[in-house]
Amino acid sequence: IEVTGRCNLRCPVCYASAGEQVAPEPSLERIAFQMDRLRQASGACNVQLSGGEPTVRDDLPEIIRMAKTRGFALIQCNTNGLRLGTEPGYAASLREAGLDEILRGRGCLSEKLEAIRACGEAGIGIVLVATVAAGVNADRLWPLVEMGLRLGAHVRGVHFQPMSSFGRCPWRSDGAPRVTLPE
Repeated sequence: IEVTGRCNLRCPVCYASAGEQVAPEPSLERIAFQMDRLRQASGACNVQLSGGEPTVRDDLPEIIRMAKTRGFALIQCNTNGLRLGTEPGYAASLREAGLDEILRGRGCLSEKLEAIRACGEAGIGIVLVATVAAGVNADRLWPLVEMGLRLGAHVRGVHFQPMSSFGRCPWRSDGAPRVTLPE
């Protein structure tokens, strides 16, 4: 469920082009409707709150509580981690609301590590996600796996997402440094 188009970063390969000409955010009523429809169609599935950057919404804990009260199996948040790493107690407030897991992440390493620490202390699991592009970072993936292993049991996995040739992609699609999932 995309809860915002706003973002506090401008990543060069953002598939959503977040932060550019942002449409109005969905109201809590609209998000509740989407959750109700999802629950009817899919049962107690996992829910990912995404965007843009969900943590720019001050009512994110309320959105998480809405998902939790509807009985979804796992509540996840796709975030760059900046607010988690810079606002004391924010990770704990999301956990108290019912957040189970953090996906994605970006920002400088110190902010990222602080976000991981804060989430671990709050009991929130983390999945590190890297956007992969040939000739950019495809040769540096194993160190990310090793870092995830060193960071502790609350780091539940590392996902690799091939860069998309849409959104805010700096290359034309016919010249993009592609990496496929099998690669």
